Amino acid sequence: MNTKNQQPEASLSKTDRSMSRNEKKLQTRKSLMEAALDLLGKGESLTSISLREVAKTAGVVPTSFYRHFSDMEELGLNLADELGMLLRKLMRAARQPDLPPKELMRQSVDVYIDFVLQHRNHFTFMCQCRTAGTPALRNAIRNELRFFAHELASDVRQTTLLPGISSQDLDTVCQLIVTTVADATIDLLDLTDQSPNVRQEFSLAVVKKLSLIWLGANAWTHVSD
Repeated sequence: MNTKNQQPEASLSKTDRSMSRNEKKLQTRKSLMEAALDLLGKGESLTSISLREVAKTAGVVPTSFYRHFSDMEELGLNLADELGMLLRKLMRAARQPDLPPKELMRQSVDVYIDFVLQHRNHFTFMCQCRTAGTPALRNAIRNELRFFAHELASDVRQTTLLPGISSQDLDTVCQLIVTTVADATIDLLDLTDQSPNVRQEFSLAVVKKLSLIWLGANAWTHVSD
């Protein structure tokens, strides 16, 4: 009787220990990624920092790094995946009712600015890797931005905006919008003055650029080859 009563307890204890190990492993992985982001936020670049620096910042020994990533590039690719999740979260936050284009752009840009400043290190990583990362990292960032543009085009198709534009041209317009915003992100991260007036000035400048893109899209007549 006692043996039967003790067996489930022993089994449960083993499960608990397994869960604890898994949780610890996930926490170490998260700590390594956050350590890399912290170093990037302090002005380092992913191509210049070493795994030893990352491990030291995370508070683990270097051998622990290899239990999660084969090298810094693999860590960077995982950061790119995490950035993609943030971009999809941003897309959900920026979705608005069927507003006039300029008002929609103004609200979306304001949401974007707040989002970038809340996740500064992730977007610093994005800006660095767009031009200075390894080929694999540059390609990963391009894929995330391409997917972001695809999602934007999908949202626009469900509205009354740009009703006469072809699907192919809408994809091009959305890619141009995403590229413009990505370029503006560099300027946003470099702003030393975060006062409301400066942020509003920056927001209006971005909205003006997007309005010109939208104006051109409205006037565009697709000519097939």
